[in-house]
Amino acid sequence: MRKSLLTCMFILIVVMFSVTPLISQMAVYDTVSVHDLQYLENPVFDAAHPELQESVWFGDTVTVKAYVRHSPREFWIGARWACYVTEDLDEPQDPWSGFFVIQSDSTEINTLFSFIQEGDEVYFTGKLSTYTGLTQLEVYEGGAVYAPDPVIPITIVSSGNTLPIPKVVTLADLATHVAGEQWESQYVRVENCIITNNDYSSGMAVITDGTATGYIDDYFMYFRKFTDNGIIHWPANGTSINIQGYTRDIGYDYFSINPRDTTDIEVLSNPPLISEISRDIGFPKSTDAVNVTATIIDNVTVAGAILHYSVDWGTFVELAMIASRTVYNAQIPVQPNNSYVRYFISAVDNAGDFSQMPGDTSGRVYYYVVKDDGPSIKDIQYTWGYTYEGSGFRDFATTLEGVVMTDTMDWTNNYYIQEKDSMWSGIWVYDNVNRPNKGDWIRIAGTVEENYGVTRFSSITDYQVITPDYGVFDPVTVSTEEVSTSGENGEAYESVLIQVLNVTVTNPFPDGSGNFGEFLIDDGTGGVRVDDAFSSFDGNLDTTYKLNHTIEKLIGMGYYSYSDYKILPRGYDDIIGHVTGLKTGDPVIQKYRLDQNYPNPFNNATAIRFAVATAEPVTLIIYNILGQPARTLFNSAVTPGTYDIFWNGKDNSGNTVSTGIYFYQLQGKEFSQTRKMLFIK
Repeated sequence: MRKSLLTCMFILIVVMFSVTPLISQMAVYDTVSVHDLQYLENPVFDAAHPELQESVWFGDTVTVKAYVRHSPREFWIGARWACYVTEDLDEPQDPWSGFFVIQSDSTEINTLFSFIQEGDEVYFTGKLSTYTGLTQLEVYEGGAVYAPDPVIPITIVSSGNTLPIPKVVTLADLATHVAGEQWESQYVRVENCIITNNDYSSGMAVITDGTATGYIDDYFMYFRKFTDNGIIHWPANGTSINIQGYTRDIGYDYFSINPRDTTDIEVLSNPPLISEISRDIGFPKSTDAVNVTATIIDNVTVAGAILHYSVDWGTFVELAMIASRTVYNAQIPVQPNNSYVRYFISAVDNAGDFSQMPGDTSGRVYYYVVKDDGPSIKDIQYTWGYTYEGSGFRDFATTLEGVVMTDTMDWTNNYYIQEKDSMWSGIWVYDNVNRPNKGDWIRIAGTVEENYGVTRFSSITDYQVITPDYGVFDPVTVSTEEVSTSGENGEAYESVLIQVLNVTVTNPFPDGSGNFGEFLIDDGTGGVRVDDAFSSFDGNLDTTYKLNHTIEKLIGMGYYSYSDYKILPRGYDDIIGHVTGLKTGDPVIQKYRLDQNYPNPFNNATAIRFAVATAEPVTLIIYNILGQPARTLFNSAVTPGTYDIFWNGKDNSGNTVSTGIYFYQLQGKEFSQTRKMLFIK
């Protein structure tokens, strides 16, 4: 026993001496209050420019003292530690007093982050960053990009502190960034809410308190585990609740409320819970009646349930549903070919509490289209003017036809097919078996699914080439604004090949320090994001596309991810006429000139400058040592001036070229010059 005691004392002394030097490093950095880190004098919201929401301390390494609100193990956040903290214990809480602290690599043990508990008073040292508008302190991110180097461990000042009760706000206080920024990352409470949609996208629920619409989200693992298993975990539509939780900036122009567990939801009424709505025929013909079923439960007794259906925008007809225990059923009669049928379900219990599913039928209904000859891609993609953008044929199997618009090597196991060169005519296909050729007209059997907001065709069971080398459709010319997140046609051009003309790079890194390879372009109508999902296009992970670079034509597939509509170039051939900028203030150009590239040799990227004296078409082409064209860098008409063109070592197929000597040639009407450069992998 004495030996064990001495051993423990020795270990304690070693730990004290080993930690003390680390703690002393905190003095190197400014100690800043949560209020000062969060405060914005004029909050704004611009999805294309999240840097407008950045703290004046953005990018700085600072120390902050705050009280921990919960264990860092409670989030759905992958291999990371994170927690909400509060600046003080005052009640009521002041604006700008909530904060978010994160360790993006949980394998680093020297931060001591995993040891903190609810009620701890802690000093955190890290670098201030943002993620889709959320201000956060990064205490460690592998590679020390967003965190101090060496690591500064947290210091626990006291434990077991009683935390303040939630701040009472309205949903109007959180409905916009202008209103809600001051309550970011705080523990809030909204009273007398009604749940209008308990099955919104990504496991969220929609609520209203009479002042505005708001959203409940499942950032805490208690609720996230239900979402992962496809279980509706929020109270029934029509339920009256008081809700409290932590506000989170999720990239839209609003904040979600994230309850920690069921103790954060106070149920004031209990209408019937309607779930598991299904129909027996996914793609009915004009000879098919359609059976609709739903599971309906209640804390007392379900008094009745109604199936409401409408044909071709007619008045809704009510059918009483027949119960077999908790499963209710009704049958929609046979309808003519090409009919559009909408439906939803309502229920009431013996206490008079009412609910329906979907909760808000102005934005979403269940539907199908009667097709004797089978559905088209448009039938599956078209949303009929509803704001909910998921397909009414989700989880149903069918057969589709279209021309293959992408090469299977562009994105492994994924390709796109189109039936026309117009809105609603394309669909993304996940197929890990077949390898179609671009331009083939094919017929495939599979299942419609929703993949994080994008309608996709997968589980391919049959594959046939109907017409080899049919030829791809030309891209549809659109404006950048109409296919953007705020535009009217982003959903319509999902999975369709589109092009935008004469665009300028207006934001090279719209995600700030959390760069995901995206960049923002604008043709003067409004900006849209460009992303790099295709393996043969690297996006803007470095500085390929800088501010004010121009692109004559950018082609790609319409796409949606992380709350934004985007364009996905299939490869570098889809970026035509990328000009890095015209030097301003030059004297009148008197002669043509092709400068030596810089740097040279290079192993990542190099810039080539040339000058032209007259308005005319010019080309700039890279050739390998055998004189074979490797990459057409520029092919466009220009006005007199000096131009900078960037090359990243990729050929016209998007593949990195081999190490060796390359030649680049500028060709005009009456001018040609060639220079040599060395590329090293």
